[in-house]
Amino acid sequence: MNRHNTRNKNKRPHADESASPSYAALKRIHSTGAITQDDIRQLYSVWKPVCQGCHGNTKDSPNCFCGLIPTTGGARKTGLWQKNGEHVSGLGPDPSKDLRASTETPAGLTNLGATCYANSILQCLYMNTSFRSGIFSLEPDILKKQPVLDQLARLFAQLHSSKMAFIDSAPFIKTLELDNGVQQDSHEFLTLFLSLLERSLSYSKVAVAKTIVQDLFRGSVSHVTRDSEASSKMEDFYELELNIKGLSNLEESLDDYLSVEALNGENQYSCESCQKRVDATRCIKLRSLPPVVNFQLKRYVFLPKTTTKKKISSSFSFPGQLDMGKRLSDPSSNYIYDLAAILIHKGSAANSGHYVAHIKDESNGHWWEFDDECVSSLGFHPFGEKPGKSSDKADQKSEGTSTEGSVANGNNSSHHDAAPTSNMGEMFSSTDAYMLMYKRSSKDENGIKSNNIVEASNSSLPRHLMDEIDALNASCVKECGEYLSKKDNLLASIQERRQEIKSVITEAPATPDDDSYFWISLDWLRQWADNATPPSSIDNSPIQCEHGKVPASKVTSMKRLSAKAWEKLLSKYGGGPTLSKDDVCKECLKDVAKTAVSADVYRDRKASLKNLAEAALAGSIPEGPSYFISKAWLSHWLRRKNVDITFDADKGPTSALRCSHGNLLPEHASGAKRVSVPESLWLFLYETIAREADDIVTFPSDTQPCEICDDKLSAVASVEDNLRAVKLKQRQSHEKLISGKGFALNPGQKYYLVPSSWLSEWRAYITATGKNVSSLPEPQSLEAAINSLKCEKHSRLLQRPLDIVYKRGGITQKTSNTDGLAIISESDWQSFSEEWNVAHADGACAEIVFSKSSEDKPHESSQAMVILDKDPDQSINGANDDLEDCRPYVRTDPEVCEECIGERESCALVEKLNYQNEDIHVYLVRGKEAPKSIREASAALPVPDRRTSKRSRRTTTGNSISLKVSGSTTVYQLKLMIWESLGIVKENQKLHKGPLEIEDDFATLADKCIFPGDVLWVKDSELFEDRDIADEISEPKADALPAEEGFRGTLLTSSVSAQLCQDIVLSE
Repeated sequence: MNRHNTRNKNKRPHADESASPSYAALKRIHSTGAITQDDIRQLYSVWKPVCQGCHGNTKDSPNCFCGLIPTTGGARKTGLWQKNGEHVSGLGPDPSKDLRASTETPAGLTNLGATCYANSILQCLYMNTSFRSGIFSLEPDILKKQPVLDQLARLFAQLHSSKMAFIDSAPFIKTLELDNGVQQDSHEFLTLFLSLLERSLSYSKVAVAKTIVQDLFRGSVSHVTRDSEASSKMEDFYELELNIKGLSNLEESLDDYLSVEALNGENQYSCESCQKRVDATRCIKLRSLPPVVNFQLKRYVFLPKTTTKKKISSSFSFPGQLDMGKRLSDPSSNYIYDLAAILIHKGSAANSGHYVAHIKDESNGHWWEFDDECVSSLGFHPFGEKPGKSSDKADQKSEGTSTEGSVANGNNSSHHDAAPTSNMGEMFSSTDAYMLMYKRSSKDENGIKSNNIVEASNSSLPRHLMDEIDALNASCVKECGEYLSKKDNLLASIQERRQEIKSVITEAPATPDDDSYFWISLDWLRQWADNATPPSSIDNSPIQCEHGKVPASKVTSMKRLSAKAWEKLLSKYGGGPTLSKDDVCKECLKDVAKTAVSADVYRDRKASLKNLAEAALAGSIPEGPSYFISKAWLSHWLRRKNVDITFDADKGPTSALRCSHGNLLPEHASGAKRVSVPESLWLFLYETIAREADDIVTFPSDTQPCEICDDKLSAVASVEDNLRAVKLKQRQSHEKLISGKGFALNPGQKYYLVPSSWLSEWRAYITATGKNVSSLPEPQSLEAAINSLKCEKHSRLLQRPLDIVYKRGGITQKTSNTDGLAIISESDWQSFSEEWNVAHADGACAEIVFSKSSEDKPHESSQAMVILDKDPDQSINGANDDLEDCRPYVRTDPEVCEECIGERESCALVEKLNYQNEDIHVYLVRGKEAPKSIREASAALPVPDRRTSKRSRRTTTGNSISLKVSGSTTVYQLKLMIWESLGIVKENQKLHKGPLEIEDDFATLADKCIFPGDVLWVKDSELFEDRDIADEISEPKADALPAEEGFRGTLLTSSVSAQLCQDIVLSE
């Protein structure tokens, strides 16, 4: 059953233009020359109704004003009608958002790049009210002489009373001469900073401020050594550095710190009084404790192999309240400490990461997280959790957990001889805690709490600091007021503009029957309605014709505006010119009418002559006068969908037939195919296509071709015929050689050698026939190719013959199109000598020879490789010789120059191994052995410009990845890349290229002859436990890190600053 044709079912039929009202009006204008008002209404689309709620603005209707502004509640991405927030963002950031709600909320500090280590320490010191009050009590004269103290006091004053939510730390950092782009260790910063403060504060005459550092942070220990007699050495400390490797909580670390160490064996003590080495014990005893005890957790360990640090990321527990009295050499019950601050290092690498501080407000016990500019409330728990509950989220490494009345991970406490584990209060746990600050809360023997070292009001500042803060706050308030004023003015102006546009757009449409209207440019109207800043004046010049009127062709680029709307725009913006209903251009209408009617006539005449053109293309010879035109041009003319008069730029119907002499080209010339057309068709083409008589050259059908061109083409044809004959003769002379297939080689028979590359070019040149007979260039001279084979130094061959194959008693040679020397028969060489003018004696000879003994064999590298069949059952000439004792090889004359070839191959190998940023491929093999396809992949020749995937992909045997490497990349670095991509620990990687394992981590890929595009495979031995790659290096795929500079060159490492030296001289 036949199906209905539904292909054109939903297609919209094209309207017949000749039946449209507009065409009828144009035809009437062309015939009568008169233009009526009805014609104007039709051709200028005045008759179309006013649109109501179109999806977009309709260009075909000058009465449509839809889409010029968004619908109610709508917005646009740019311009006047975008959201108010987008307009306000152009004013810049709102300064009021940088204000804090009240001074009860702590302020943050700006991070200048990598200054989080300093910010966290400064916040810990500021939140200590005793230290803060001591800094505030300094004399103004001392602050003027000590720039560090001055900047610290200013910074603390802003943290205390500024309205800003975060304070600029740049002046303080600059005063210390710190490099804000280099990450530093916060513990080292605290140690050096306290030392600098201690020296600077010593010049103060305020007793409490002068020794505030020593009074708050300094304690003392004694190093006790016992042999036959005891000796001790007293030492001050500002923090206690505790080991955490292999330890799970603070009690265990303190036990380890105070444990007794036996000095015996190779580690005996050198006794000064005995003048000999003796057994002894050594330990540390706490003599006195400061009000604030800082515990430095040693999370970084040094790796001698890579000369880098790695971070210990194991969980570590610590109590909310700590009894240190029992740790003293003279135990006491008055040394109870509360957890006051936790310094946290986020990140897996020692030389990078981020520092934050969790600090308790001494006034109300509220905990805060200080993360540079951002300060967040944690409630009454140091990690923002409710007491008594622990977090089980795997991704909260640094967030910490808490347990009530127990020690987390305390199963190692039995390994140390120490005081029993404390169960005072709640325990907290963190994998990133780096420093712990505890503040003494118990009373001393006199009944005075130790944290009230400095009695100062926390609600007021010294006058010299208060005046500065008041000025800063007044400036902030002024800036916020100015911003708010700008914002209000901007929004008011935008609202005013929107109301104006809505008012004009509402009054803009003029009904079709309204005779009082004006034309306005649509482009100007869009700019006026879209832009926040309106155009300076009305510009109607784009819709004017050369007569200064409004042409009908511009009806899609203009709108018909009511008189009321036009007066509003004109009175406010001016400009013009004013174009009313009387400004239609009648001259342009008449031209359009003439063109439309002419195009219609052209279409009708073309349709009537179409049969004649098709007959000419079919080869029909017309009767009567006829003319030549291009066959290709006529076919294109018939296929043209646009049946209007052709453009001036079109080539004429005889352009392809005209030669450089202005005559008719011979028909066998390229592109000169022609047909004869009747005179009627020719005259139509001539009249409608040529604007001037010189545009087209007329060639009647009896025109003779150009003699000059005919002779030239005949000569070319003769040369090509001769070339075809020469090629045919060579193909017949070398019938077997032209096929490119191998042929049987016989021992004792004389052969010749030619370069495989030349032979490949010769085959392509000889087999090019037909139109391509002269398209390919002639190959290089055979004589030059043969001469290039011989080295100048030894006159020996610079290439080796291609490998020969010994299979089932027959000998053949492998083929190649690029490298090596191909063997040809003596008859082929004789023919080549004659065809390419080469002396027969200049050829390189070859012979298949069987070796009888090891003495008969040439140097291993000088002979072609012999590929043997697995089980040959025949031999040459019926001789059943043992293959181990009788192997065929190619003997050449002259011999192969191994010395020169070796030098050239060495240079090529060095150049090939000197690569940068190239791809290699690594397969993860799961199973006992890699598949043969992977093991032999690297032995295959690389494919130039092959596309490779840059992502890890699944295969039948495991994962495959592509890595960017260089010849100087070490095996160690390659294994780190594999570790990062496939997750296999370096020690577990069994890396191979083909069947060989790649060893020696310090060797380069060039040393191991690993080239771009090579395929390696790796197995996971699973002998060692998985670990984070950050334990091996600080940054993936990084080269060796430079030596750490620390705080060298800053004010922290100078014994006294230049300013301090000047002050000492002046005081003396």
